[in-house]
Amino acid sequence: MRNDRTVADPIAAGLFNLDPWQAAIGLPLADYAEAILPADRDEFFTNIDRVSEHGGLFVGEYRVCSEASGVRWVLARGYYERDDSTGDVVGRGIVVNTTESKLKRPVGDRAFFILHRNEPPLERLASCALQARRTIDEVGEHERPALRPAVDALLWAVGRVLAKRGCF
Repeated sequence: MRNDRTVADPIAAGLFNLDPWQAAIGLPLADYAEAILPADRDEFFTNIDRVSEHGGLFVGEYRVCSEASGVRWVLARGYYERDDSTGDVVGRGIVVNTTESKLKRPVGDRAFFILHRNEPPLERLASCALQARRTIDEVGEHERPALRPAVDALLWAVGRVLAKRGCF
């Protein structure tokens, strides 16, 4: 992502509806994001922003749409390093078309997480708990009442500890 340039091979370029020659040189991340379905785009950018801020491991599963292939599921995994002195973020990763295996799994079975290298543990815990809370909201109505109080209690506990430390 250095200088907002993301490089891809011809197969990945095809998934994102991009010219393979231009993708080999590097295109802005926004060009790739145009192929991400609007319903998945906000969460994608939220997680990319976190990686840009802290560095670390990014794993995300989302849908893309291309003229040649239609809607496809992809799994992206990359590790990003942030140079604190310049603010540059440099990373390497892969994008895998997981459509065939995705069609054989439950609809809600979806990966999206990041491991932060430089983020303090309690802040990382708060981020993970918030992600869990959002995921519980997607769970069926039958399971939700048993899960929501547990994650809410965790969020309250983490919030109290962060507040005592003056992190807000």
